[in-house]
Amino acid sequence: TDNGLYTCTATNAAGSASLSYSLHVQAPPQLWIGDGEGHLAAVANTSLRIQCHTRGIPPAQIQWLKDGHPLDGQDGVVVSQDGGTLLLTRVGLGHQGLYACQGSSWAGLAQAEVQVSVHVPPNIEPSAVDLTIPENSSASLECLASGLPAPDIAWFKGQERLRAGAGLALSGRGKRLELPRARLSDAGSYRCV
Repeated sequence: TDNGLYTCTATNAAGSASLSYSLHVQAPPQLWIGDGEGHLAAVANTSLRIQCHTRGIPPAQIQWLKDGHPLDGQDGVVVSQDGGTLLLTRVGLGHQGLYACQGSSWAGLAQAEVQVSVHVPPNIEPSAVDLTIPENSSASLECLASGLPAPDIAWFKGQERLRAGAGLALSGRGKRLELPRARLSDAGSYRCV
């Protein structure tokens, strides 16, 4: 580096004189999040730790933003003493957004960003489990599944996976199983996963 003590010396027959300068070179901050990823996914009701790394002279002061607004004193949001780590203690849908760590020093300003999305585990709401219908009438079974991203739904009769066609239809992204003309052979135990 070019940091250091520089001395100018003037000399002639009558003597010498010198003047020293101390040079301190500052480097603007450089910031990156984690291993440089631009997207993080967290599962609802778990914690998420976001690490902001910085390089530069002098060390940058770090501030965290979410969707362009400072993250000061919000419930469930903890920032480490040095500012380098942001902890979301219990992730919820409200934590989705664009997070940025901003570093500033006398040498400049820099920012690193990461998009956070929240996944919600699949859940199936209970519904009627016993259904009795006359032969040749229609039957409709619902699987009230939710989650983020929207879960894939599969239907089974016993251990056999069911697919649309041959007397049955699937609709609503698989949430509804329809038997337009139920036969005696259609009786049995159905489940959705």
